[in-house]
Amino acid sequence: MTQNGTRKNQIEEAIEVAAEAHQGQYRKGTRTPYITHPYAVGLILMEAGCSEAVIIGGILHDTVEDTDLTLEFIRERFGDAIAAIVDGCSENKALRWRARKTERIEALRTASPEVCTVTCADKLHNLRTIISEYDVIGDAVWERFHGGVEDQAWYYRSILGAIADRDASLQKSVVRAKLSKHDSDVNTESDGNDTAPQQASEARKTPAAIEAVNPQLFHQFQQAVAYLFEGENQ
Repeated sequence: MTQNGTRKNQIEEAIEVAAEAHQGQYRKGTRTPYITHPYAVGLILMEAGCSEAVIIGGILHDTVEDTDLTLEFIRERFGDAIAAIVDGCSENKALRWRARKTERIEALRTASPEVCTVTCADKLHNLRTIISEYDVIGDAVWERFHGGVEDQAWYYRSILGAIADRDASLQKSVVRAKLSKHDSDVNTESDGNDTAPQQASEARKTPAAIEAVNPQLFHQFQQAVAYLFEGENQ
């Protein structure tokens, strides 16, 4: 955080690092600068009450996968905890699409709550963007993505199921849900034992590990999957 009001805080530093790393990149099939995505993910995590380390991990989550930045750079600049989040959110681009997606889905079944929480925010923003663009251009939006709507439905539903599998407190919700847009009234309240993690005083310090995936973000992600992919084959 700031020191005597003269030093940039770690979130501002992460935004600058991500903006420089993603410079010249655009969102798939658009002319929207790519930095809008990690920035939006960071805002989603902040609004959900996540710790500073998790917010920074969200802002940087695509840097190692999609830019020239290395995990060693992230670790040196932001610390082990944030590097672990970024590593857990990174895909192996050397693999073909289905193989690398399957690898990440399986990894989520045992991933840390921090990685799963950032993943929820990441995919939630992706789905919100698709929903917004679908309202404008309809089914043409799926031409931007591998395998069209069928493969995308498989991918997002599989991520949702994998995260639920690693967190028993979320499994009941998945069992109840019918993955339908009519489930928009699903309860997003959490009890006192599921509160979001508190802010860490310094991102460079190792923050206390959170014990569960953020339930607010999980349920918002669940609702977006239900709304967008109702009726599609799993």
